Amino acid sequence: MTNSNKAHVYGTLLQWLRDYDYTVKEDESKKDALKYYTKVFPPNEKVKFFEIVSDESYKDGFLLRMSVAFTPQDRNDFERLKQEAQNDLFIRIHKILSPIRLLCKIENSVISVEKFLFIDVNSVMCKQYFWDSVIEMSNAMYLIELTFFEFIDDLFPKKDR
Repeated sequence: MTNSNKAHVYGTLLQWLRDYDYTVKEDESKKDALKYYTKVFPPNEKVKFFEIVSDESYKDGFLLRMSVAFTPQDRNDFERLKQEAQNDLFIRIHKILSPIRLLCKIENSVISVEKFLFIDVNSVMCKQYFWDSVIEMSNAMYLIELTFFEFIDDLFPKKDR
């Protein structure tokens, strides 16, 4: 894919998102360096976002990526867990993400979820694939958060008052 085609695909993806009320915050500084980067906030969401990333190493593809960093209290709760319990949480998260075809990496108390996309913006099927991927990523944000809080609540139940 030539850079002009990649720029066209990137611009089209961002327009599709805007058309459906996703907030798109581009990093203009990366456009000139053959890099593409934007944060995408689902409708009515101000905190949780995913990213669309690409550079020369991705050739004709784009990466949808979301990172979930624990709050200081969440990290403290997580780090108090024994390694076995931490692994159990990771297994639960992988079980949720694998069926929806998302890659999950967990490093330094940060959960990253990724999916590579190869898009032909002139194909209705590719547009559907893109939207399915966006919805999967948006749902993954909430599923990971719910899984984490359910897991912590199971381990550290709140006392009834």
